[in-house]
Amino acid sequence: MEDIPMKCANRYRDFVETLLSGLLLIVLIPGVALADAPADCFDPVAAPVYPDTRGTETLTPQADAARFLNMATFGATPDDIGHLSRMTLSQWLNEQFAMEASCHLAVLNQTQDNNQRENRMEVWFRHAVTAPDQLRQRVAFALSEIVVVSDAGSGIPANALAVYYDILVRNAFGNFRDILEQVTLSPAMGRYLSMLGNQKANRAKGIRADENFAREVMQLFTIGLVQLSPSGVPVRENGETIATYSQADIEGLASVFTGWTWGDSLGFFDGDDWRISMAPFQAYHDRNEKTILDRKHIAAGGSAEKDLDIALKALFNHPNVGPFIGRRLIQRLVTSNPSPQYIARVARRFDDNGQGVRGDMKSVIKAVLLDPEALGGVSVNSRFGKLREPLLVLTHLWRAFDGNAADGTLPYYYPDSAIGQAPLSAPSVFNFFRPDYAPSGGVKNNGLVAPEFQWVNDANNTRFYNELFGLTQWYYKGNPYADRNNILININMLKNHAKSPPGLVNYLDLVLTGKKLPDDTKRVLQGYLRTIPLDRGSEKGVRRSLEALYLIMSSPHYLIQR
Repeated sequence: MEDIPMKCANRYRDFVETLLSGLLLIVLIPGVALADAPADCFDPVAAPVYPDTRGTETLTPQADAARFLNMATFGATPDDIGHLSRMTLSQWLNEQFAMEASCHLAVLNQTQDNNQRENRMEVWFRHAVTAPDQLRQRVAFALSEIVVVSDAGSGIPANALAVYYDILVRNAFGNFRDILEQVTLSPAMGRYLSMLGNQKANRAKGIRADENFAREVMQLFTIGLVQLSPSGVPVRENGETIATYSQADIEGLASVFTGWTWGDSLGFFDGDDWRISMAPFQAYHDRNEKTILDRKHIAAGGSAEKDLDIALKALFNHPNVGPFIGRRLIQRLVTSNPSPQYIARVARRFDDNGQGVRGDMKSVIKAVLLDPEALGGVSVNSRFGKLREPLLVLTHLWRAFDGNAADGTLPYYYPDSAIGQAPLSAPSVFNFFRPDYAPSGGVKNNGLVAPEFQWVNDANNTRFYNELFGLTQWYYKGNPYADRNNILININMLKNHAKSPPGLVNYLDLVLTGKKLPDDTKRVLQGYLRTIPLDRGSEKGVRRSLEALYLIMSSPHYLIQR
């Protein structure tokens, strides 16, 4: 790698790292804070719920196709851009909705050890990069960062996490009520938030119902901490927000969630089958009268199943769920700072899909992705944009440039060590980053949030850029020094464009950013690429191609999805 102009690359990397601390202020125009706007300051249905005419009546221009795919998949590819440009967005969504689910456990079970974390990582990347049901996989990943289960310090084995992830994959296009119930009864969730083996209170034995899941299912999975308007704006009374639940509600729900243990258990404390839902043991369930959310009473004498059904219905039907879950899905897929109007339109589709059905995920996904704000971006909302997660940068790289090992697998075993993030490996139930995280300074002062910036620190920046540099400069097919057992990218298309720096930059601009590189940035990059001589023989154009790839993927114009 002696011929690589490392000095220039390192200088550019230092520039990007310095820029990250204030990145959103560069790409988002500060304005009046939306977070505390009064609930009645806008018309929540002023714009159509969905779809925009670009999604239903016209074919999709290539730049729009690339941009849309970067929200709806694990990264746009040249083939997918071409495919989408020959149809409408709604047609593409319906095509994706019709695809069979690509589940993880079945593939993990084909490996030598389905309890090995490294194998789970390979299976996850294989699905993210190569599965045809990209929308389903992308939504499942978004859900995994909302209803969080993690192997970090939990002792949950790889096959159990694959079972859990498949709940999200199978139900990504189903109903949120089913997601809520299946997640609740998952042994992985039961272990993670200690509902598994939760017993009714017994003062004589010093036993209290565990409150962990009861608290988090409200705070993080359904309704949040404060009452919301349909637009997601906190409702205030005498200037103060109104809590959605009390400690008494937590205790009531904790009693509801007693009596559940392993599905294969012969006794309450037996069993170890992670593949099947938890089962009730009535002797360990609290049958006393309970009071839960909004003073709802659950009559005494109910079974564990009946009490659970009543409680989950109460949570599911709470008016907060639509704006709460809607905002989180928007943040995970589209933008960090959606307008209240955008949230309201999505929430309305959660509340009613147009046919009287609440929680229809297909309707919600359409509302999220086809909203005028999602399609219009900064032309509709000047604050539009989100920092790409490290995982999504790598999946995009490998999808766009056909990354794989010689045997067709994607053996990227330790992403948390390499880039500071791994699927189903968040440090806590609060995910890798909180939805309301705002770095100090301009972002916070302007009422904005930037969740993914909670990941940004000196250590993560350094290892991420070092990893991206290696993956784009060394691990390519045709490099005689690269181990073919690692994931290598195919740069033939880039080499074909390398003779013309404008052509090379324009191609990468389309595939990576959806034509979002500013003209001045393209001119500077083209000028730099002209200083790199074309190599000869089989290496012709390699160095230009690889440097252009790294410099764009490490730039703010790529790292901020707009």
